[in-house]
Amino acid sequence: MESQSCSWSKIEGKNIPTTVELDPIIYKYTFSGCRILDIGCANGKVSIPLALHGYSVAGVDINTEVLSMAKSSCKSQNCLQIPLFAKGNATILPFADATFDVAVMQAFLTTVISKENRARIIREACRVLKPQGHLYIADFGQTWHSKIYRERYINDLAVTKEEGSFLAYDQKTGELAYVAHHFTEKELVFLLIENGFEVEYFKNDEFVTRTGNQVNGFVVVGRKE
Repeated sequence: MESQSCSWSKIEGKNIPTTVELDPIIYKYTFSGCRILDIGCANGKVSIPLALHGYSVAGVDINTEVLSMAKSSCKSQNCLQIPLFAKGNATILPFADATFDVAVMQAFLTTVISKENRARIIREACRVLKPQGHLYIADFGQTWHSKIYRERYINDLAVTKEEGSFLAYDQKTGELAYVAHHFTEKELVFLLIENGFEVEYFKNDEFVTRTGNQVNGFVVVGRKE
């Protein structure tokens, strides 16, 4: 199977899902002069609203086309601070240590199919955050009560090799688009505490997927130890 980072870099910008809304809890952890990093920023759905609040925002994504979309969208809005959008891999962020006050991952980790890479990404977020900085994560949770997802988790396990992961197909062509992963609460909590963070906030939520399905979700804020 093609590497996940490679596949996401090739997906057309308009086909990259951006259905999850930014939870207002983020503003509990921001302040005047706050520097924010949006990891897996896609088309700027998170970066731009934060910039409109006057924060200094940098967005990083591996997909060139979606970054162009973010830049174009930003030009059409009156941002108090113009975000910096840069191409980069979340496992090796192009920023110095202790640069940001807050890092954001909005429905991003779901696209990372390797456990090892998820851990690397959290450690990188920890590295670029200042001491006591915060990492906000909103992502999809395993939804076993849904027949659709229950069957996907079970049927695709032979290919994905990880419970909660499944194959997502292009609705027009029927071809494999990407592999997605839905988390358990335990997974997300230990992903944070094993890679430099203490969990400061945790909320069960419900999100809408790109296909309009209702699924479980989590909003988590970790503090750099």
